Formats: sequence, structure tokens, C-alpha cells
Amino acid sequence: MGRRLAAAVLLLAVGVVALVYGITSLFAVERGWQTVQASSSAEMNCGGDFTLLYDLGSSGAAPAAEKKALVGVYTQAVVKAYRLFTNDGEAEDERNIWYLNRHPNETVTVDPALYAALEQVSAAGDRALYLGPVYEAYDGIFYCQDDAQAAGFDPRQDQALRSYFARCAGFANDSAAVDVTLLGEDRVRLSVSDEYLAFAREQQIESFIDFYWMKNAFIIDYLADTLADNGYTNGVLSSFDGFVRNLSGTGEPFALELYDRGTSAGTVTYTGPMSFVCLRSYPLNGQARQYYYELADGQVRSACLDTADGLCRAALDDLVVCARDMGCGEMLLRARPLYAADRLDSRALDTLHAAGMGTVLCDGGAISCQADDLVPEPAEGYTAGADRS
Repeated sequence: MGRRLAAAVLLLAVGVVALVYGITSLFAVERGWQTVQASSSAEMNCGGDFTLLYDLGSSGAAPAAEKKALVGVYTQAVVKAYRLFTNDGEAEDERNIWYLNRHPNETVTVDPALYAALEQVSAAGDRALYLGPVYEAYDGIFYCQDDAQAAGFDPRQDQALRSYFARCAGFANDSAAVDVTLLGEDRVRLSVSDEYLAFAREQQIESFIDFYWMKNAFIIDYLADTLADNGYTNGVLSSFDGFVRNLSGTGEPFALELYDRGTSAGTVTYTGPMSFVCLRSYPLNGQARQYYYELADGQVRSACLDTADGLCRAALDDLVVCARDMGCGEMLLRARPLYAADRLDSRALDTLHAAGMGTVLCDGGAISCQADDLVPEPAEGYTAGADRS
């Protein structure tokens, strides 16, 4: 019995060791580039819109411990970012975009991150934020199943809708009708005129302002800044809709893939921290289709609207804007008014270049790159052509 008991104990010990080894192997975190996701148990958040790649262990920390701490910081950030920038509902303990829309002409204290984004909008003078009623009405087209259904949401086919969009755009472009007044110390007031309030009641408008398709440009800046503030700078953040923040300062080379109407046109390589805004007239992936509808004849309706009349426009199929010392929000505010046009004025690129931004265009089989920090590497069938300007 003694020998049998000893053998049983030995087998049990071996089993425990094997079990521990198996569990350890299952949860082991390797050193190097890994995809880091927000905690699956987190409340409503915007983590699904972003991909975070991080070079775990590169700072000298143990990869497993670093990942655990990073997941905690990142999870809190995507939860808070969703609360601040959403226009879909009230957020507990946060005065967000939804809240501002329902408290016009009231002084409201907001989170510093939202205040900073509204400051950027004010400084840029871009009025796309104020197309809230247009976004609200136009959003339906992106969920239509066929062209017959889409016609009722398309201002280019429905004259009454086009007139409504033009009226809303008129209010949006008039700072006396609607404007976000910045009062300092994170206090803001969404000022709305009596005429616009009466029109809103008549038309059952609930949103005067909305970052809408632009929100991820500001959210990715908030996420990147939060990571950096907590010491996590060896990573790359990207969104499904074309915004990228690379925080790495190690000198390691990186590549951004370029597209020409959905076809891979090559890459641009670079080193060091960099921000990218990739503007497209078409959906590059399935998730992006929430902001696009393609008609049977190939025409595309997108969420990038011209503030002049509320109609969608795209000067090019693909335009990449980049900078080392700017966030995606600031770059988008500078580039969007130039992109939301029937054609790209060559002087528009000069405006971006003078502001410290580089540009990459993929058009007609050529990659036109005007950015000192980027090296174009064309795919087969493409050439690195001269700048169109």
C-alpha cells in the first residue's frame, strides 16, 4: 500500500506540474509586437474601432506584466472616449455631445479632452461639426438595402431633401445661428438662435452638433495621448476608417499601405512618430460601410459632406495626409474642407504643405508623394510620379 500511495502521490504531483505548465504556457505573453485589446468585460466602449499594436517588453518590463497594465490603461481610455464623443445617448458622469445637444444655451462643464477637441474645431473655423441635422437625416442611406430605398435618403435624387439639407447648411454656416462658445476652464455653451430653435422644433431636430464620421480622428488623439502620458510609447494605433497614430521613437522602420480605389498601390516607409489621415471616396473594408452606400451604377454616397450645401463630395478617391507634430484631429480639420470638393485645386495641397503636412496621392497608376519623411515604394504596375501640384 505504501508503494502504491507513493506512486499515486508522484503521479498527482506530475499531473499538477503539467497542469501548471499548461496554464502558464496558455497565458504566457511573448516579447515583441502584439495586438492589445481592451478588456472584454468592459462597458460600452469604442475599442472595436481601433487596433493597438504594441512592442511588449521593449522598455525592459516583463511582457506579461506590461500587457496587463497596458490593457487596464487602454480599456479605461476607450470607455471614456466613447462616453465623451458619442451622440447616441447620455453618459454617466460625463457631459458629452449628446448632452450638449439637449442643453442649448446653457453653460456646461465638459471633460478637458472634449474641450480640447472643440477648441481645435473653433481654431480651424471648420463648420462640419454643425451639420448635425444633416448627418441625422443622411445616416439612413448607409443602411439601405437597395437603390429604391436609398433614393428617399439621397439629396441628389430627392429635391425636398436637398432643400432641407441646404436650409440646415445655412444655419450650420452661420455662427450667429449656432456656435460652440468656449468660456475657459472647460466650460462651453452651445449657443443656438431662437430662429434655429424654432426650426429644430418644427423639424424634430435633436442634434445641432455631431463629430459623426470625424470622431475617430479626435478619439485616436485622445487614446494616443493617454497612452503616452502613462509611459506607453512603443505602439501604433490605427482605426478602421483611416486614422493612424504611431508613437514609436525607436528608429524602427514602419510602412503604411497605400490604396488606389481599393487596390494596393504600394507603401510609404518611415521612422519615428507619425500621424496619418487617409481620406477615401469608397469603403476600404466592411466596417467602413457604415459611412458609405454604393449605387448600382457605381456612384458612391459618403459621409464626407460639403458644408456649403450638405452634399457629399470627394476631390479624389484617395488622399493621405501626414505630419510628425500634429494629431489626426487637427490634420483632418485642415484637410477636410479641401477634400470635400468636386475637384482638388492644386493650391489646396500647397496650403497643407505650408501648414507642415505631407501628402500622398494615388491616382492614374502613380504615387505622388510630397512628404520629406516618407519613402514611396510602388507596387507592381505603379510608379512614384511627380507631385500633381
